Amino acid sequence: MRVLDLGCGEGPPLTHHRIGADDVVFGVDVDEKRIEKAKSKWPDRHYSVGNGEHLEQFADNEFDLIICNVALPYMDIPTALSEIRRILKPNGKAWFSLHSLGFTVGELRRHFPRPVPTAYAMYVLGNGLFFHCTGKTARLGTRCESFQTKTGIVKALSRAGFENLRFSFPENRFIVEALKRNQA
Repeated sequence: MRVLDLGCGEGPPLTHHRIGADDVVFGVDVDEKRIEKAKSKWPDRHYSVGNGEHLEQFADNEFDLIICNVALPYMDIPTALSEIRRILKPNGKAWFSLHSLGFTVGELRRHFPRPVPTAYAMYVLGNGLFFHCTGKTARLGTRCESFQTKTGIVKALSRAGFENLRFSFPENRFIVEALKRNQA
C-alpha cells in the first residue's frame, strides 16, 4: 500500500491505520525542522517539505491511503481536497481529523482578551461559519484556518469528488473517512 501522511509533523507511528513494514509511506509537512525529525525517526519513509494545496511532486492516482491528522483545518480546504483526490487511486481512502466548533471556541476563550490572538480566533470562528454554510474557506493574508462541521465537510468532500463518507467522534475528536469517487 502507498500511503501519504499529509501534515505529518515529526512522523507519528501510524499504527492506528494498520501501516505495515511492506507499506511505502510518504510524509509532507510545512515545517522543515519537523520533517528532519521525522526522517531521523523513520529512515525507511520518504519525507518532504510542502503543503496540501500544492502536491505537484506526486503523480495522479499515486496513493491508496491519505492520512491528514489535524492539518486540513489549516489549509484552503477545497484546494487541498482537490489535490488529495487527484493523487488518490480510484476507490482510494482519505482519513481526516478535523477541528470542531468546540475546539475553536476554546481557543477564543484561551486567547481573550489579548487583542491580536483574539482577533485571529474571531477570524477562525467566522471562517468556520463560512465553511459550514458553503464548504469553502477564506484566506487571511497568507493564512487559512477554520473549524469544520459535518454539514460543511459534506459539501466540500462531495464537491471535490468523494463519497461513502463516514463520521466518528472518538474522545471528542472529529474524524471523517471518505473514498475517492471514480468520476467527479
